Amino acid sequence: MNDAEVASLLVGCARSPYPGMWQDSPFAERAVGGVRYALVAIDPGLSALVLRRHDGSLWCLPEDGVPQLVNSSVEAFVAFNRAYEESAAEAAAYEGPGDGLDDDETVDLAEQAADALTEALLERFGALDAEAVADENSFWHIAAEELGYGMSV
Repeated sequence: MNDAEVASLLVGCARSPYPGMWQDSPFAERAVGGVRYALVAIDPGLSALVLRRHDGSLWCLPEDGVPQLVNSSVEAFVAFNRAYEESAAEAAAYEGPGDGLDDDETVDLAEQAADALTEALLERFGALDAEAVADENSFWHIAAEELGYGMSV
């Protein structure tokens, strides 16, 4: 897949949980440990979202760290992004348990709803690209948890 094809697939992902600035094709290159990456999005001073050239997988490349898998393909990233956006809309629409409950009950119900949303999203992610959420510290695992935390606050 060439850079223009990758860029056209990623055009709808600007609202992904990656906070960086999306790059235009042709993408700049960076080599880490002898592996060539294309810089797809950059969060200056923190990290870059990169495409590994030899297999098309997407990685988060921390400024001074080890590359971490984001998705096994650009197509999987796009699918995850859509699933994330749908869950974010669901989280934004959540109105809480309603009146008539004490504060502890309200908090408990909100936390249960947040946990259910997070688990459902992680399950969906796992069906799309299990390797991308195999580690609880992975990009998408953390994004799903943060989405749930935002609901229960």
